[in-house]
Amino acid sequence: MIRNYFKIAWRNLRKHKFYTLINIFGLSLGIGCSIILFQFITYHLSFDTYHHDAKQLYKVVTELHLDDGSVLFEQGSPLAMLKAKVNIPQIKEATAVLRIHNTTISVTQQGNVTSQLFAEHENVAITDNHFFDLFDYEWEQGNKNNALSEPNTMVLSHTLAQKYFNSQDVIGKTIRIDNKNNFKITGVIKDHPANTDIKTDMFLSLSTLKSIYPDVAEPLQTDWGWINTTTAVYFLLPDHISPQSVETMIRKMTVRDLGHRVNAFHFKLQPLSEVHFDGRYSGIIQRSLLVTLGLIGLLLIVIACVNFINMATAQSFKRAKEIGTRKVLGSTPSAIFFQFMAETASITFFAALLSVLWVWITLPVINNWLQTSLTLNFISDLRLIFFVLILLVLIIITAGFYPAMLLSRFKPVNALKNQLGQNTKSAGLARKSLIVVQNVIAQVLIISTILITLQVRYLKTADLGFNKSAVLMLPVPDNTKSKTDFLRNHLLTYPGITDVSFCYRAPASTADKGGSIKYDSRPWEKFVGRTIMGDAGYVKTFGLRLIAGRNLAEGDTAKEYLVNEKLIQKLGVKDPQQVIGHRLAAGDLSDNPGTIVGVVKDFNSKSLYTAVEPEYITTFRSAYQNIGVKISSNDPSTILAHIKKEWQAVYPDHVFEYRFLDEQIADFYKKEDLLNKLIKSSAVIAIFISCLGLLGLISILTLQRTKEIGIRKVLGASVTHVTTLLSVDFLKLVFIAVVIASPVAWLMMSKYLQNFAYRIEIQWWVFAVTAALTILIAFITVSFQSIKAAMANPINSLRDE
Repeated sequence: MIRNYFKIAWRNLRKHKFYTLINIFGLSLGIGCSIILFQFITYHLSFDTYHHDAKQLYKVVTELHLDDGSVLFEQGSPLAMLKAKVNIPQIKEATAVLRIHNTTISVTQQGNVTSQLFAEHENVAITDNHFFDLFDYEWEQGNKNNALSEPNTMVLSHTLAQKYFNSQDVIGKTIRIDNKNNFKITGVIKDHPANTDIKTDMFLSLSTLKSIYPDVAEPLQTDWGWINTTTAVYFLLPDHISPQSVETMIRKMTVRDLGHRVNAFHFKLQPLSEVHFDGRYSGIIQRSLLVTLGLIGLLLIVIACVNFINMATAQSFKRAKEIGTRKVLGSTPSAIFFQFMAETASITFFAALLSVLWVWITLPVINNWLQTSLTLNFISDLRLIFFVLILLVLIIITAGFYPAMLLSRFKPVNALKNQLGQNTKSAGLARKSLIVVQNVIAQVLIISTILITLQVRYLKTADLGFNKSAVLMLPVPDNTKSKTDFLRNHLLTYPGITDVSFCYRAPASTADKGGSIKYDSRPWEKFVGRTIMGDAGYVKTFGLRLIAGRNLAEGDTAKEYLVNEKLIQKLGVKDPQQVIGHRLAAGDLSDNPGTIVGVVKDFNSKSLYTAVEPEYITTFRSAYQNIGVKISSNDPSTILAHIKKEWQAVYPDHVFEYRFLDEQIADFYKKEDLLNKLIKSSAVIAIFISCLGLLGLISILTLQRTKEIGIRKVLGASVTHVTTLLSVDFLKLVFIAVVIASPVAWLMMSKYLQNFAYRIEIQWWVFAVTAALTILIAFITVSFQSIKAAMANPINSLRDE
């Protein structure tokens, strides 16, 4: 019997090729997008879940509670937190990871001859053997229990070992770091998987910390207030111990060391499973975005199913006699029901095969586009297999149940006479409702796409209060005065270079230095000021605007400060001139108070997610890590070649690298770019699937009204009149969808834009453009078939009568 169902289903599908292809194509797009979104979601949900103790691992993060009631969230924690392992017995194990931003690697051979220089970024860290007890790595060489026990030892990944030595036989060989310290290789591990937030390829022994950072190693290890985004401490807790109880014990332990600062520092245990998602602590992606993408995938399936249901119910008139004949010959309602479900299953199966082909073809492009490592493996990926099977069952039930019930309930006499009565009316009402739902989904996606695109464009083009164009950022491996002065003087003599500044970071960066401030004889202020460190050329190089006083003078002894408008506003001073000459002490630089010499106009030192904060600029040579070079637009390649030559003359043992400041700022908005790409793609596909449905539906309904059209033409109706007659009902439904979709999209996007301190206003024209675009697309789609029917020879349609 089942074989017979599918045999007849195959005949019916072949008989109605056009509608079959539309259904298969529409469903395949919906299924394909759902598979890609499912893989994207599960990829992010799998981050760091493969470690054997993942559920008991916690990262220590910091909440800074300020006197003004605000809270700052810091992803790092003090290295002193490792003391908790000794003082709190409930902590089973602890380790720390200190990430190094930029590192120059030189590989030495016999005779201490350097063979080649390499630059590494963000993938070098300092840690101890306990790290490999908590986190799972596969060891190719060496012993994880003692690989980092001694000073000046290191563990390399498989890729770096091959990169540096073109061999895996590297145990005992030496690598030089930043032309200062030699490290012996004691272990080689397999490359970390893509789904981890600890993307480290080189591990240096923690016992070498004093050699790597001789100036700050002592406070770094002992000061509970020394918090840095690059320092992460991890705890392993037993199953029965709650993280809240350990947080309470940490607070009691820090009272003695932090003293009066204890109320400001709140150390929290963040589950490892939340590190990837918690945006407060620099999480990569928010769970809410994954939920949104999952909902979009579901809506695309809904749109495809709506197409199927609409065309199936529209074809009920055409199949009425077939169903009546079957019932007269003894077929039961259940047999007709399962017959139609077999047809639905067949279409869904072919659509699934085509969707796999779509995904297989586009996945390499999508991975490059989204910077992911998504795969399509139906042999080893059981989650994907179950997802596809469940999805296909849901589609078959959702798309097939209602049409199958409708067709199976036709009365034989009425079906044979084409007098379907109430069944046809109810089906028509349901069909219209589904068209509205389908178009509401598509229009919400279109409106969201337009608004997100406008917001991303605003983020990238907004006036940040400084000049970000034509500024090169170069690393400073050694910031001693003789070298920086020599490099500055040689760069400024070149005609294509207008300004040079040595600084810690550019005006807009992810750096987060700062502390409380003390103005004149007033007590310490309740708000926090942000520290920006740069030389006398900082203001001019980055185009900051002085509104009072003068620029900084070069020097490290007599401290001078530039403050921004927000800081003097927080101080309660209205006239910028009134702060000039007054004393200022900064919390992180309190050992050397200075004088305010100028006020700069507010500028955005972080992304536009956050508002401008109180900030002060001061010179601090030992902290300079970058050079900002302002170049002219004439012949940039020649200018760059000159900069490289001069830089390498000063730093011959380091790799020359550069980056344009505007590119660096654009990285702030990778999440928005990603969301924009995904929703834009979804909107295009949703519109395309909707148009396929309208095309199939108008084709069926036009066929049903063939004789009516013929009679109207014989009686003098024009092509325009007939086209309007066939199109107007569909356009009315699209217009109703516009009315419903607009407020829904407005509410959704208003909530989304609240995440930004600086954002666009939602303009009325966005909804007008969406409405016009949607109606135009629907009109073109419907008119294609309407005009064809209107221009047909009426004799052919009336010949049967």
